Amino acid sequence: MTDYAHIKTTITGFETQSIKEHCIGTSVFAEKMAEPFGAGPWAKLCGLWHDIGKYSPDFQNHIKSASGFDTSIKDPGKVDHATAGTLLSKELLGNSSLPVAYCICGHHAGLMDYVGDGRSNLQFHLSSQSQHYLDDIRGVLPKYNSLPNLPNPHFDNNTLTPKGWHVWIRMLYSCLVDADWLDTERFMKPECFEARGKYKTLSQLSPILDEYLLDLSNRVPATKVNAIRADIQNACREAAVFPQGIYSLTVPTGGGKTLSSLLWAMKHAMKYGLERIIIAIPYTSIVTQTADSLRKIFGQDNVVEHHSYVDIDKMPDKRRQAMKLATENWDAPIIVTTNVQLFESLYSNKPSCCRKLHNIAKSVLILDEVQTLPAENLHPIIDILSSLSKYMGTSILLTTATQPAFSGKIGSGQTEFDGLESQEIIHDVDGLFKKMRRVTIKFEKDTYTFNSLADIISESEQILCVVNTRNEAQQLYNALHDRKNTIHLSRMMCQQHISDEIKVIKEKLQKGEPVKVISTQLIEAGVDIDFPVVWREMVGLDSIAQSAGRCNREGKQQMGQVHVFSLDGARLRGIMAKATDTARDLLNAGETDFLSPETAQEYFRLFYSKLNDTDKSGVTEDLYKICPDFESAANAFRLIDDKSLAIYVPYSVEGEKLTEQLRNGVYSPQLFRKLQRYSVNIPINRRDDVEHLGTVKLSDYIYVLPDRSNYDENTGLVFDNKWLENDLLI
Repeated sequence: MTDYAHIKTTITGFETQSIKEHCIGTSVFAEKMAEPFGAGPWAKLCGLWHDIGKYSPDFQNHIKSASGFDTSIKDPGKVDHATAGTLLSKELLGNSSLPVAYCICGHHAGLMDYVGDGRSNLQFHLSSQSQHYLDDIRGVLPKYNSLPNLPNPHFDNNTLTPKGWHVWIRMLYSCLVDADWLDTERFMKPECFEARGKYKTLSQLSPILDEYLLDLSNRVPATKVNAIRADIQNACREAAVFPQGIYSLTVPTGGGKTLSSLLWAMKHAMKYGLERIIIAIPYTSIVTQTADSLRKIFGQDNVVEHHSYVDIDKMPDKRRQAMKLATENWDAPIIVTTNVQLFESLYSNKPSCCRKLHNIAKSVLILDEVQTLPAENLHPIIDILSSLSKYMGTSILLTTATQPAFSGKIGSGQTEFDGLESQEIIHDVDGLFKKMRRVTIKFEKDTYTFNSLADIISESEQILCVVNTRNEAQQLYNALHDRKNTIHLSRMMCQQHISDEIKVIKEKLQKGEPVKVISTQLIEAGVDIDFPVVWREMVGLDSIAQSAGRCNREGKQQMGQVHVFSLDGARLRGIMAKATDTARDLLNAGETDFLSPETAQEYFRLFYSKLNDTDKSGVTEDLYKICPDFESAANAFRLIDDKSLAIYVPYSVEGEKLTEQLRNGVYSPQLFRKLQRYSVNIPINRRDDVEHLGTVKLSDYIYVLPDRSNYDENTGLVFDNKWLENDLLI
């Protein structure tokens, strides 16, 4: 009997890969991938058994017919080929079979819940109702006379806790999925397989970084700020030899933490043989900015940018293919991604999302602007970071100017949970912040109207005013009698529009020209601008500190001026309201130094104690048990609320061209990737308002604006925005 795992057509006919060849090839890949976290033998068995269900006559008839290899055979359709290996693992491994069973059963369908209705749960596939999948092929199965010695999933004398158990299983699953796809690709698409892994190693990139930093130190002027930045780099270089674990880098805005954190990560990776650096960033715009900066240092091919705005089709042919391949499994030396991509992948159950996870093991993970991690998901986020560090050999660096209180107990009452124990790299954080103090903060006692605030903006040459909502930004912009040299920024504008306006702002500031900016908080992180005066609406301490970081950033003045004010009639809801209330509590208690590290720690402790829930998705209940429910957790976990409608807008000539293609029925993935920079997200409960704009509905969640009549060149999407009480954060 023939046993084909894959069949492909060639110029001369057909080529075939046997099941044995594929399973052995997959097992070799998987075993190597799992070695960094001590699970090589487990992964080897997953690979050896994952496709034994293909020995069934029904599957052989299916593959021969579907491939055209034998057209005389009637195709029986899709055949379950995962259950047989799942049952074999139970038969041969007994009570130890659970990790292998989860991985094999879900290697195409996704990691399943253990219990559930119908067939979509692991318990069903392990039950007697499914036994025939294995019994039907016993006569042709290879003999498994000996099994590898399976190490217990314990690492460095740390017993795997329920919090880490699900992480260990999904890492094992990641190895199987990536190995399966790679071995299949090696046979089916050898040209793609051969194109993989053409990167420099971190050991080759390390001297490139050294040379860049040396050249930079020789080029920058000898200012006080640059001297402090050099001291921060030296502290990171010295701390890089410390043992693997979790570290924090608390540096004031403008202190050069991006390069300093990269230096620490590179030297730390060299010390402990870690294979890659992964940088996770809260905002997509900063991902692009950071990736571009790193490419200038390390070259185009060694930095992979992974998020929805990456326009792969605009890249040169060589980079296009390399980028697509690298984003599948993160095998490049430097990855720059979003928090959403990172954490939703870590809690996903889908093969395509989980494929890259094993490459997080034995890596350095930098979490930039860590204070932005959503508080309502903080419990599962902190737990999975702890597991990555404790069991997967991942060193983690938390960077920010406002370090959250992540140590000890977090929250209060039923929401309380164990935090992270991290070591600070900077020896004297308080002293550093005093040295880099470049602004004074004044809390305005008066309450302002849009008109009175507009008067202050009008009288200024260069000023940044940051408000809390998109509605407020537009109303304040409309209140200006003279909008000359005034720029509006909010998420009512598409990303390309925002990027274009930020470029104009930077040019005007550099030339010393008048420029007045009214913005939502999108400008607070990752936008390198330097205003002499900043006005910030009352909000949480971390946002106030971020806005202050846009004032006198380079220390050109003796002291920049930051004014914190309240707007008449303003109201906030949810997390932002609690953050604002916490800041007011500190202010009422007499605290006015909102830029000190001690105040930041106290703020976050108080803020977390006000939260009703730090696991709104409930994933801890689904996963922290002997038999985790992976699918339920994956469906529930969302880092941000994605209940919104995407409206693609014809901003600029490029936007008009892309939206026209969409209206003409072009629905390719390439087009949608390009359109990401031309979309505006609107809450789903405002569907009627969106449709009244004359939009063309493409699906329940996607609309396209047919012309520019409802898209303003200054403020973006145009209609009654009074319902936009809170900014959607991206």
